[in-house]
Amino acid sequence: MLEFIWPSIELFFTLQNLLVVVIGLFIGITIGAIPGLNVPMTIALLLPITFYMQPVAGLTLLMGVYKGGTYGGSISAVLINTPGAPAAAVTCLDGYPLAQQGKAGKALKASIYGSVIGEFISDIVLITLAAQIARIALKFGPHEKFSLVVFALTTIAMVSSNFKIKGLIAIFFGIFFRTIGSDPIFGSARFTFGIFKLIGGIPFLPHLIGLFAISEFLIQIEKRIRKGTMDVVVPPPKTPDDDRVTWQEFRSNIRTIIRSTLIGIGIGALPGSGSSISAFVSYGAAKSASKNPEEFGKGSLTGVFAAETGNNAVTGGALIPLLTLGIPGDPITAIMLGAFLVHGLVPGPELFEKSATIIYAVFIGLIVANIFHFFIARLGVKLFTRLLSMSRAYLFPIVLVICMAGAYTTNSNLFDVYIMVLFGVLGYIMKKLSFPIPPLMMGFILGPLLETSLVQLMILGDGSILPLFTRPISLLFVLLTLFFIVWSTVFQKRKKDRK
Repeated sequence: MLEFIWPSIELFFTLQNLLVVVIGLFIGITIGAIPGLNVPMTIALLLPITFYMQPVAGLTLLMGVYKGGTYGGSISAVLINTPGAPAAAVTCLDGYPLAQQGKAGKALKASIYGSVIGEFISDIVLITLAAQIARIALKFGPHEKFSLVVFALTTIAMVSSNFKIKGLIAIFFGIFFRTIGSDPIFGSARFTFGIFKLIGGIPFLPHLIGLFAISEFLIQIEKRIRKGTMDVVVPPPKTPDDDRVTWQEFRSNIRTIIRSTLIGIGIGALPGSGSSISAFVSYGAAKSASKNPEEFGKGSLTGVFAAETGNNAVTGGALIPLLTLGIPGDPITAIMLGAFLVHGLVPGPELFEKSATIIYAVFIGLIVANIFHFFIARLGVKLFTRLLSMSRAYLFPIVLVICMAGAYTTNSNLFDVYIMVLFGVLGYIMKKLSFPIPPLMMGFILGPLLETSLVQLMILGDGSILPLFTRPISLLFVLLTLFFIVWSTVFQKRKKDRK
């Protein structure tokens, strides 16, 4: 490894490569912050451009977009309660309440610190331990994936609301909505009600935009402006500490950051998992370990640190199976696989022998991208918080137009706009009835993986689910699920007894 370091440094440190990293991060953060646009689509559009670039420049451009976009979703999540990326839905739980308390700057800076540290540690692990972690990830079959998804969904239901039953109901609705369309196993149509455009299922982006952005728009237009108050979405900070993360606050969250980073790396290394599971599991683990779990969901800075660190640590973890085994860790790395192949780099065990200089140059690019990420994001905080000083009467109509354009341009189909409005009304009703929205979205995202792994394990077990309890890793997740249910129930009972 050491013999490749100096040639890799010489290969990476050119003006072109440094500019490409900055451009990629800027594009990613901007795309991630705008509801309706998404990182996979952006990387897919940029992919043909990288064919005409040097391998290191092309790959670091895509890596920069990946990192920036994963973080960027937290900006709209904190400021307007609308996640720019699915995993940022967890950030909404505490980021938006903090913003409503005049602490938007604190929440955004916590997001930056957690994101950059999570990315940096996961990149170091990728560089040093990729092969070893990939071998463990290979042991995850249908049984392990099914138990992992059940554990993640249980965590989501228990931590996203004070009403556990409502969280579970929301998850079941999300899973049901994902069953609409073609059966992923047999390809037969289900619950389409004779509507041909539903054969492909409910489109994800209109579903996401409707649940969060449109429902928030409907909530905002209900609010009356009191005499003597400012008509702004996010109130300004009352004290200097409301606009920054103090050293004491950061130090008290170091354990949360490390724990969430390890969770993100582990889940990112599992093919097909992704940042959404990592964010919720990290959030649940932080709430379980907290001395004040009742603060979560009301503006807990620890909740923001946990969600964003776990979310962004996946970026390094997802590259582990891609580079060592040729298996993409998530949809974004699946697109990146094409970029590697076009440049003659075949991911797998021999990649580090045949193209070591190029790969280590890309690794150096990842580390440099983390440094640039920190400064670009810090500069962006002032810009985004200034935008929120705009009157609600002007800001939300602009957001609404952006959301409608985002929903339409995904497939250039007006039907997607109708879907967005429909789920916007559903999200509004859920908020009025105190039903948490993130569990519904996560049920929608994880539904196919849950269904596919269940069918596969039933086939492998001849209709029996007993292997779930005989395979060590699967059994571990089953026990963790039971423990989390018992712990949440006992904690809630003690909380009621204190009252």
